[in-house]
Amino acid sequence: MNAKSDMSKLSSEQRQRFASAIERVGDDEDILIVLAEMASEDAPVLMKKLEGEISNGFFDAAAQTAHALKGLLSTFETGEPVEGLQSLIDSARQGDEKETTQLFNSLKPELLNLVDLVSQLP
Repeated sequence: MNAKSDMSKLSSEQRQRFASAIERVGDDEDILIVLAEMASEDAPVLMKKLEGEISNGFFDAAAQTAHALKGLLSTFETGEPVEGLQSLIDSARQGDEKETTQLFNSLKPELLNLVDLVSQLP
């Protein structure tokens, strides 16, 4: 093991799972951890807000909230489920209640899992 790995605050599993995220922040795990703390606080709030906006038919607001959530989580993951938020944003902008609701319901468990993994970063 090199000295950098020995000094890592992340477990080997976390380093493997979030390797691309670590690279996106210039290999600075401390920055990733600070961003994880922010995401862990903000993402659950945005998820609840998004769910409420969709259930109340506020699709323009839902598109904005989904966009904010996508930006927040894209540090940690650029593939699914974050990538799927773009389809949700597009359907919300079109006012497509059925598609927006279906997309949210299918993405929600994966998004919550991602947020949980992010919140476990030291």
